[in-house]
Parts: sequence; C-alpha cells; structure tokens
Amino acid sequence: MSDGKRIDFLVEELQNDDWIVREDAAELLAEIGDPEAVEPLIKSLDDDDWHVKEAAALSLAVLTDSRAVEPLIHLMKDEKASVRYAAAIGLASIADKKALKVLKKAVEDDNPIVRKVAKLGIDAIEKKE
Repeated sequence: MSDGKRIDFLVEELQNDDWIVREDAAELLAEIGDPEAVEPLIKSLDDDDWHVKEAAALSLAVLTDSRAVEPLIHLMKDEKASVRYAAAIGLASIADKKALKVLKKAVEDDNPIVRKVAKLGIDAIEKKE
C-alpha cells in the first residue's frame, strides 16, 4: 500500500465514531510523517474527546509545521492538563516566536508538567532566535 492511500485511510479514520480509532489514526499519522496530515490533524484539535486532541497535538509536535502554531496556542486554554501539555510540546517542538506569550503564561499553569514543558518551549524559541 502506498503512503498516499495509507494517509487517506487514516484521515478518514479521524472522523470515526469511536474516539479510540480517532486517537490511533492521529498517532499513526505522525509515524508516517506526511505533511499532508497537518491540516486534518489541526482539525482534530477541535475533537470532542480530549484523548484525540492530545494525540493530534503530539502528532503535530512530530511534524513541526508552522501551520499548527496558532491552533496549538488556542489549545493551551483547554481545561484538561494533558491537552495543554501536548499543545506545549507542539509549540516547543515548532519553536515559533508567536508562541512565546502563551508559553510564558503557561509557566504559571496549575500543572507542574505543563509548566516544565512551557519553560522548555521558551528556551527552544530563544535558542532559535
């Protein structure tokens, strides 16, 4: 099976009724590493299930595409700490200066892991500049 067909199948699975299937599809898209997966993964950041949002954000961290910066910044407001953590990893991985403000705010997050990743993201952005 070619990568194109594999990604098409996985992109379709991001719409599956079962959140576990959607989560798995998001994770597998990162493994394939096709830039065509970025837009469907960005759409998955709005999923109703936090597992899917978290998986999509982590996959976007692997793909390191600047198109994901604004959607990941928005995701930093999520009520679920694991989703904020995944978004912070994505922002740290991409290291775009547009994320600096939200990462500086996240240094004061209630969750210590989110705070730690936010600091790593700030460091990554400062090193990149």
